Amino acid sequence: MKIGLSPLQGQASFDETLRECERAEQAGFDSVWLGEHHNNPILHPAPLIGLAAIASRTSRIGLGTGVLLLPLYHPMMVAEEGAMVDMISGGRLILGIGAGYAPEEFAAFGTSLKERGSRMEEAAALLLRLWTEENVTHRGKHFQVTDATVAPRPAQRPRPPIWFGAWAEAAIRRAARLGDAWFVGPSANLAEIAPSARIYHQACQEHGKGEGEVALFRYVFVADTTKAAIDTAGGSFLQAFERMYFRWPHPVVKRPEGELTIKRLAEDRIVLGDAKTCVDEINRFRNALNVKHLVCRFSVPGISREACGRSLDLFTREVMPVLRAS
Repeated sequence: MKIGLSPLQGQASFDETLRECERAEQAGFDSVWLGEHHNNPILHPAPLIGLAAIASRTSRIGLGTGVLLLPLYHPMMVAEEGAMVDMISGGRLILGIGAGYAPEEFAAFGTSLKERGSRMEEAAALLLRLWTEENVTHRGKHFQVTDATVAPRPAQRPRPPIWFGAWAEAAIRRAARLGDAWFVGPSANLAEIAPSARIYHQACQEHGKGEGEVALFRYVFVADTTKAAIDTAGGSFLQAFERMYFRWPHPVVKRPEGELTIKRLAEDRIVLGDAKTCVDEINRFRNALNVKHLVCRFSVPGISREACGRSLDLFTREVMPVLRAS
C-alpha cells in the first residue's frame, strides 16, 4: 500500500505547505495531494497551480489533485494545465477528479448543480481523448472542441492516471468505466462506503478491470495515547465535520442522529489514537476495501501547528514503518 499526505491548506502560508511537502518526500511518503474548494476561508482553490509550485521543490513524490472539480472547467483547460504539471514534475501527476456537491461552489461559477453529472461525464471522456489523441474534434451538450491538440503532451504515457471521486451509483460506474482508481473521500464511515464499494468492484469486473483500484482518503491523528489524541484533536474534528461535511448535501454521508461525540464521529471514519490503534484502524480499512493507496490529512482548524507536527512525526516513525512491513 502506498501512503500519501494531504498537507496544510488555507490554515497557514503556502510556503509552510511547501515545506511540509518537502519533509513528506524526505520521510518517504509516496504522494502529496491538494484539494479544491471555493467560497471557503479554510481550503484553497486551484490545485494544479499549487502542485506546479510543489513540483519545483520536490523530485520524487507523486503529485495529486484530491479532487479537482471537473464540471466547473472546460476539459481543454484541465488537459493543458495537467499536462504542464506532468511535464514540469517529470511525470508525477495523478489527476483526481470529482463532480462536486456543494451548492455555493457551483453558484460561484454560475454553473448548474443539476448538470454536474452530465458535465462530468462529457468532460472526463473528452479529457481522455485530449491526452491520448491529436486533432480532437468534439461537439457535445456542454463542450465544443475543434481540431485541438494538447501541447506539450504529458510526460507519462499514454497519459497520467485519473482517479474518480464518486458516491452516486452512476458516478461510481463512470469511475469504473473511465478511471484508473476510485478515490474514497474522508467524510464517509466504513458502513457508508461498503455499498458503493460493491458497486465499484462489480462495475470494474464488467469492464474487464478485475476488482479495480481503491484509494482511500482519511483524517489521521496520532498521539502517545488514545486519550491524548482525543483530548487534543477530538473537539476540532467535531467542529470541522459540522461546519464542512455535515452542512453540505451528500449522496452517502449522513450526520449521526442526536448528540455528536468524538467517539461516535470517529468510529469507522477517523483514524485517531496511539500508534498501535492507528495501525489497526488503517489495516481494517485496508482489508475491508482492498486499499492500494492511503492519503492522510493530519490537520483541521483548531488543532495547533505543533500538535499536527507531532502527530505527523509519530505517524512517520511509528505507524508508517509497520504499514510498510505488512
